[in-house]
Amino acid sequence: AAALGGASLLGLLGIHRGRFTPRGGFGAANSVTLLRLALIVGLSSFGVSPPGPVAAMWVLLIFMLDGLDGWLARRLSQASAFGAQFDMECDALLVFISALVLYLPGRLGAFILVSGLLRYVYGIGLLVWPEPTREAPRSSLGRNAFGVMVLSLAASMWPVGAWHEELAIAATALLVYSFARSLYASRVPVA
Repeated sequence: AAALGGASLLGLLGIHRGRFTPRGGFGAANSVTLLRLALIVGLSSFGVSPPGPVAAMWVLLIFMLDGLDGWLARRLSQASAFGAQFDMECDALLVFISALVLYLPGRLGAFILVSGLLRYVYGIGLLVWPEPTREAPRSSLGRNAFGVMVLSLAASMWPVGAWHEELAIAATALLVYSFARSLYASRVPVA
């Protein structure tokens, strides 16, 4: 998974070379996102042993850095199409790797893989479904669903109670709804 994510990133870097920020340089915000990517790849090293407090804190650190890179992009006027896509792909890879880290040792059932595969299924859906009728609006639901998902993943890595599986199921359902809503909003003609 990390290798596929890395290959995808290299393609993204090649496509946007020289246009990483409005001024062209890579920028501080994208550098923080690159650090997030390195930490996400490092998360995959937890392998098949049951995750614990270290893995949970690792995920929370990555999540906090996600807030920092967005803040830096706005504060330093470094927001760009590349930065937004780079951030989104790192978010998707974080959820995917975390889902694998929880599934492989049996901490959570196969349902958790749905959360990790959603972004990729969504991308295929955009290719298969006819041309968009409009751009899906940025959604606070989507941002909140991602936040709830990450927090549930961290809670499941360090099970703080018997309810971590129910939280992960609810977060996965919320994420599925968010993706379905975005796909529908971008593909259904305006009446």
